[in-house]
Amino acid sequence: MRYRALSDIRVVDLTHFIAGPYATKLLADMGAEVVKVEPPWGDGGRKLGPHRAADEDRDGLFAFLNLNKRGVTLNLKHERGCELLARLLDGADLLIENFAPGTLAALGLAPDELIAKFPKLSVISISNFGQDGPERDGKLNDLVLFARGGWTFPVGERDREPLTPPGSLAQYVAALYGAIAAMQALAARDLGLGHGQHIDVSILEATVATMIYETVTFQYTGIVRSRAGKRFAVGPFLIVTLKCKDGYAGLHCVTDKQFQGLCDLMGRRELASDPRFNSALNRMLNNDALLEIVEAFFIGRERKWLYREGQRRAIPLVPIPSVAEVLEWEQTRARNYFETIDDPVLGKFRVPGTPLRLTSHRAEASRPAPRLGEHNREIFGGRLGLSDAEIETLKRAGAI
Repeated sequence: MRYRALSDIRVVDLTHFIAGPYATKLLADMGAEVVKVEPPWGDGGRKLGPHRAADEDRDGLFAFLNLNKRGVTLNLKHERGCELLARLLDGADLLIENFAPGTLAALGLAPDELIAKFPKLSVISISNFGQDGPERDGKLNDLVLFARGGWTFPVGERDREPLTPPGSLAQYVAALYGAIAAMQALAARDLGLGHGQHIDVSILEATVATMIYETVTFQYTGIVRSRAGKRFAVGPFLIVTLKCKDGYAGLHCVTDKQFQGLCDLMGRRELASDPRFNSALNRMLNNDALLEIVEAFFIGRERKWLYREGQRRAIPLVPIPSVAEVLEWEQTRARNYFETIDDPVLGKFRVPGTPLRLTSHRAEASRPAPRLGEHNREIFGGRLGLSDAEIETLKRAGAI
């Protein structure tokens, strides 16, 4: 779903793969005009999958990350390509890029020089480790990101190797910071600064910023939280994943009131006064014995029943659904959260909508991600005034 709240904001998007494109997608969802600039051979993210057909020019992830954008091609290593980019930046509010540090300067597009030339422009640079520091040029993938960001160490069984969390969640966290940085730059410009600025977003630092439990616990206690398998940690609480009759459920039992509700749910009210479990300290000392009792109860019950009865007793207890179940959850269906995109190449597919609902604007249907160079004529011709002949000449020269 697309809103029009940022319809007066122009964004030039030099991002690729995940963190950068998701940051600019969030702005496009709110109505910003985002022009995605790719090399003539295309963003490498076009081939990340999932695939539907061999002749596609974009795959599923690219189709999601680049909704609501217009797309042009420019070869920034070609003199005319850089000239056209500069013309696109004239009047733009934001340039968002996630090249390796120093790349823009090497192309003759140093952020401070661009801001001096276009005072209303802000440059948001999203990079692996930041624009400076001894590892600023280090390579980064999800494995490195989770490990160096502190997410890997506490995950897994106590006596085995730590496990890398699945997927690219940390990339999306960094993208959120990138979108927030863009909004901060606009606010600072319009509410007092009077001009744009260069904002440095580190993907690694965004990852560390979300490690609240580990960093805060260590700073306050000096204790490094050890791996606890299916439990979040061993302590005076039960935060644990449990096997049920028809799958798995998550239990978050922290307070005395929640524990009393859990005892009632299991039909074992006497456990609340059992000397092993009648205080937070005793539940911590006897955590294994308590977990054994709870496990035996959960394995014989269905997730739906556990969820319903847990809700009745105000116990945070939730079924762990498959992706297919998430798509059909009555809550998201009732709010029309998932949006169906009718893509001219990929056909129809469902994507997560925006979590923001604005009372000031009515949601509109999202536009499919652009084909490679789809809007070259619209942008270079309609906006920059190039003729069809000039556009063809630039294409033959490899500039677009």
